[in-house]
Amino acid sequence: MVHEKVSSGTAEGEILVEVLGTSLKLKVHAGKALLPKGFAYVEPKRKTGRRKKTSRQPRSLNIQDTSGYAPDAVALRLVKTLGNNTVAALLGVSADRPGRWASGVEEPTRENRAELMDLDGLVGHLLAAFTPEQATLWLEGQNPHLGARPIDVYRIDGAAPVIEAMKAFEQGAFA
Repeated sequence: MVHEKVSSGTAEGEILVEVLGTSLKLKVHAGKALLPKGFAYVEPKRKTGRRKKTSRQPRSLNIQDTSGYAPDAVALRLVKTLGNNTVAALLGVSADRPGRWASGVEEPTRENRAELMDLDGLVGHLLAAFTPEQATLWLEGQNPHLGARPIDVYRIDGAAPVIEAMKAFEQGAFA
């Protein structure tokens, strides 16, 4: 129950509000009551009437083993796209490793497997945004969003900040 109502859009002052038997004195700024610390305003949900309410969970999550995501397939794709030496340098492994993984002679460690997938994701983002030549120039050029070359940031921090910078570039944030 509100004891005093503020009607002006530029009103200043205080109002006394009773909520669940407790009286609260609220400050008013620009016609809006300011809640004290510890209180949060939750915006009511809007009903559009267009959508039928559905569960956020998929009905059945059926992830199947796909050979295109096996370590040897990912390594082969990366070696064909970037070259064996570049993949090895980016992952910080010996020059023969990516080729051995791609041929199936050797299995990557759990850590190398995660790094392969990370690099594969980055390359996918790069090739969706740039031609291969542009991707090379972008990776090796100075980037204002990162404050460094994307290739160097990838070697230190992984793909996430580089992908973020790529999205900023695509949106023209640093054009």
